[in-house]
This record gives sequence, structure tokens and C-alpha cells, in this order.
Amino acid sequence: MLSSLNIRHMRVFVAVAEQGSFSAAAAALGLGSPAITATIRQFEDVTGAALFDRTTRHVSLTVTGERFLPIARRLLGDFEEALGDLDALSKGIGGKIRIAAAPSVLTRILPGVIRHFVAEHPDARLRLDEMNAGEVHEAVANNEADFGIAGEWQDLPDIRFSPLFSDRFGVLCRADHEFAQQSEIAWADLFDQPFVGLGPESGTRAMMADQGFGGATPPAAATPMSAAVTQAAALGVGAAKAVVGSAAKLDRAMAKVARGAKAEHAKDTAKTSGDLAALGLVAGLRPVVETSNTVTLAAMVAEGVGITVLPELAARIATGVSDQNADAKLTFVPLCQPVRHRPIGVITRDSKSLSPIARIFLAMVMEQAPKLDLPAAIEWA
Repeated sequence: MLSSLNIRHMRVFVAVAEQGSFSAAAAALGLGSPAITATIRQFEDVTGAALFDRTTRHVSLTVTGERFLPIARRLLGDFEEALGDLDALSKGIGGKIRIAAAPSVLTRILPGVIRHFVAEHPDARLRLDEMNAGEVHEAVANNEADFGIAGEWQDLPDIRFSPLFSDRFGVLCRADHEFAQQSEIAWADLFDQPFVGLGPESGTRAMMADQGFGGATPPAAATPMSAAVTQAAALGVGAAKAVVGSAAKLDRAMAKVARGAKAEHAKDTAKTSGDLAALGLVAGLRPVVETSNTVTLAAMVAEGVGITVLPELAARIATGVSDQNADAKLTFVPLCQPVRHRPIGVITRDSKSLSPIARIFLAMVMEQAPKLDLPAAIEWA
């Protein structure tokens, strides 16, 4: 029966084919010639095919043997690779790691770490998926990623958020905009500026909503919620319901402002209270355009559609703006009164432990990332 054949038969067959004789194959494998002869005879008896033409001095492959040889080599190679992966996994030096991360993390944080990692662990393989914060959390929760690195979105069961670093919110505007000449901009100064922003599925948008900032419009002309978020909320998903609730809270605040608040009064009060959420200054941040992609957002700003608010690292990655690039078309200016930061952290599942190689990579992220030369004012946790 074919089931009686095993990897030993493949090894002996390939050795005889490559050495050209039974005795030479026996010496290469460290076996006796009778064992080699018996193995090949059993192989041919079970398959019903002659694999070698034998003479007194030489052994050559038959046509069937020639056709089977590359298959046997591939099977042996796959077997050796599988054993190598298994050994590497057990020792924590190899295997596959699936990582979901925000675009700014993938383009600026991870490449430098990965360069060191693959040099030390050449047998490891990494899969990187670019996602927004909500998608990263969902991917980890659904076991589609071993861990994630993104902003703090909404609470999900079994999900742990461990802070890694934070970067400051600021305004991204054209270099010829009045804001571009300032060293800092108060949130109140954004009132009634043309604004483009990220959708509610974004970690940045969700965070701004939680803190009382960020684009929504009065209930009479509300910006449509992301279909995915709306559907998830209807199904009772807690995270999505929280996002919808935050948007509704913003709508009520803006309706109040729209009924009589004046921009100048809002600015004056903001400077004394520092509580923009209470003032409902989100009325001045109604998105003319809403998108899920920061590169698209930067293109809208460059075209003069409006300004936007982004964390510093995300803004600089999306635009290529650096501290040394004085001729850049876009400018990033930090926001103040109050100063707000976006926390970025590692997202893992409490109920699932990481593989040895994933733990090694994550430890390297924690060690190497703070040493990177990044074009942003980052505060490491």
C-alpha cells in the first residue's frame, strides 16, 4: 500500500539518483548497502513502477524515475523547511508574525525595528497590514493579527491597550495660510475655518469626539455616519454604539452653539476656561470633506479645500513635511489651549498569549523604537 511509504523512501531514492550507485548512496546516508537496496525494492514494489535501470557498475533513472525526481526533491525540501519552522518556533527564533498597525506606525516606527529584527532572526516572517485604529482593534479581537499598534479606540472585550508613545495634535495647513506663521494655535482659533477631517471609524476622530472636538454637523444636516459603524451599532456592538453616542453628543453641542454662540465670544471664553468641550467649539470644525485616509486628507489641504487636525507623526508621514523642509507646501502647527496628545499603544488579547517569536519582536519594538530618529515630537511611554 502507498501508505507504507515514508520520508525514508524519498531520501534513499534521491540519494541513489544523485550518487549514481547504491554503495555511494549508502555511504552518503550512513547506511549499509543491503538497507539501500531493500528500501528501493520496497519503493518499486509498492508503486508498481521501476525507478532505476541497474547494471553491474552503474544505476540510472528510468523515465518514470526522472519524472519523479524533482517531485521527491520538492517534498524533501518542504519537509525540511517544516521541521526547521517547528524547531525555530519551539526555540522562539522563527515563525510568522501578523501585525496590524496604523499607517504612521508602519511607515516610520516599524521599518527601523524590522531591519534589526530580520538581521537577528532571518528565519522569521512578518505580515504587515495597514488599518485604522478601529480595524486594528477588531483584527486583534478576531485573531486576524497576533497584535496591533495603533491609537486607543473603544473598549472591546478581551482587548488590552498598553501605551507605547504619544504625539501632539496640531493643525495641518497650506504654507500660505495665516496659521503657518504661528508657533502654536489655540483650538478656539479654528472656529469657522473650512475643515476636512477623518471619518468616525478613525482613532483620531473618536479621540477628538471623546474630548469634545471634531467634525459633526447639527442634527438637521448631520454628516452620515460610516455605514460599518452604524450597522455595528444597530447590532449592539458596544464600541460602535459608543462612537455613535459620541457623535450624537457633539450634534447636541453644536446645535446649541448654532442657536446663538458667537465666534469671538467662544474664543474669549476658551482662553479663560480652557474647556472647549463645554463651549461646543466643534461647531467650527464641520468637515467639508470626510475621508478614512490621511494621504487623501493632506491632498485636500494642499488643494486649499480646508485645514485639518492630525497628530504630528500622522501629519508628517502623510505629507512628507519635516522640520528641515522649509519649502514644503504644507505646514504643521501644534495646537494649544488645551494641549492634546494621541496615545499610540500595543493592542493584544488577554486570553491569548503571543508566540515566542512575536514576544521577541514586540520586545524589540519597545527597546528600539525610542531610539529612532523620527520627524515628530514624540513622548515615549
